[in-house]
Amino acid sequence: MNIKNLILSTLLLFLITLEALIALDYLAQEKEMRIKRIEIYQTIIELQSQIGYVGLIHNFKNYMLRPQQTNYRDRAIVNYKMASKQVASLEIMGDELIGDFRMPETRKMLNAYKSRLDKLPELMINNVSARELDQFVKFNDLPSRNEIEQIFRQFSDALNAKATRVLYGSLIACLVILIFLIVTISLMIRSLFKEQREALATSNKLNAELEENKIKIECSQIVLLNVMKDVESEKQEASRLNKELISKNNEMEQFIYTVSHDLKSPLVTISGFANKLNTELADTLTERQTHRLNRIIDNINNMERLLSDLLELSKIVQQPIVITEVDVKQIILEQSQVLEDVITESEATINIADSFHTVKANERLLSEIMLNLLSNSIRYREPSRKLVVDIYSSQTDKSTIIHIKDNGIGIDPKYHDLVFAIFERLSTNEGSGVGLTIVRTIMEKHKGRVSLESKLGEGCHFLLEFPNHETDRF
Repeated sequence: MNIKNLILSTLLLFLITLEALIALDYLAQEKEMRIKRIEIYQTIIELQSQIGYVGLIHNFKNYMLRPQQTNYRDRAIVNYKMASKQVASLEIMGDELIGDFRMPETRKMLNAYKSRLDKLPELMINNVSARELDQFVKFNDLPSRNEIEQIFRQFSDALNAKATRVLYGSLIACLVILIFLIVTISLMIRSLFKEQREALATSNKLNAELEENKIKIECSQIVLLNVMKDVESEKQEASRLNKELISKNNEMEQFIYTVSHDLKSPLVTISGFANKLNTELADTLTERQTHRLNRIIDNINNMERLLSDLLELSKIVQQPIVITEVDVKQIILEQSQVLEDVITESEATINIADSFHTVKANERLLSEIMLNLLSNSIRYREPSRKLVVDIYSSQTDKSTIIHIKDNGIGIDPKYHDLVFAIFERLSTNEGSGVGLTIVRTIMEKHKGRVSLESKLGEGCHFLLEFPNHETDRF
């Protein structure tokens, strides 16, 4: 479809939509006027009922005849109040429909009856003569009745006039749009005929070119077969290289395990001798020699921690895991007990949610994650404030999430991916740089994921997301 046809189709759709909207608007306005008409008529009928000979006037006269029965006066007052509300309502509707609409005669009549209702008890007590009483209560309510009949006609005329205007406006708008629709459809038909002629000419030209290029197509098929053979060969080579890569990864994991395991033994020996020298020569070493020996011992301890972490990482990668339903809160309490001394020393507060979701995980590896993350929170706490660690859980249809949130030093967002890489450390604090790599590796073994939300100076929020079902993974 070319741009011209696209524009015409869009215009046609717009005009049809506009036509429908005008029709809907007319129906909505017609319905609104019908409702308004019913509302006005009901209000007028109710007003006549409240004023008429079953309402205010009826109860007023009954009270005059039976002054001892005060219930007639009470009913008349209720009739007055209801009629006043309906008059106010009609005046509001009249302002909206006609403009500057008032009902002075009706209000005058209502106020007159109200005034007489207020003074009648006093006149009755004073035994006013029947003639004087008749002169007092006498009132001509014909103007008010004429006024109500007149407003009935006014409202009818106004509503009819408005309905005529709305109908006339809608018909004019629909007629104009109909003309545009006819013009648009004509242009579309003309354009389609033109396209058909052009398409036929193009088809004839293509048929001629197809005959001419038949030999070229056959040659292209031969080339394609050769390319497919080359692709198959490349596919086999890629498969071979993939197998070699898997083999190299296995060899690398085995190498890390072997190196970590075999280096620990000499390190233990060196550490033992260094500590023994430090003890035996404590009184003879100079300050510089003591400093150097302490540096050797610190570096040996750091190397031992690094090798232990590498060995643990290698075991996690190589060994299969058993998944069970795990009580996360119990694991957090156990690891908090393991870290009790450093928690007490650092004056840290560990807040564990009362309600905790269970997760499908390996209990030992989840304990390792909690130990690493709690240790990190304590290690990288902000010295200017007491450490608070909040641990809670949340759940979605696909996953259960464990949240570990602290108010420590925090991490700049540009380093969030870097901290999970092996040997990467953003601080000079004690640590091997392997802890968060272990956390990520364990989560990957569970087909889950670990993520970090943090800003520098605002603490860290680690999210451990475990899949709820075996078919879900991240």
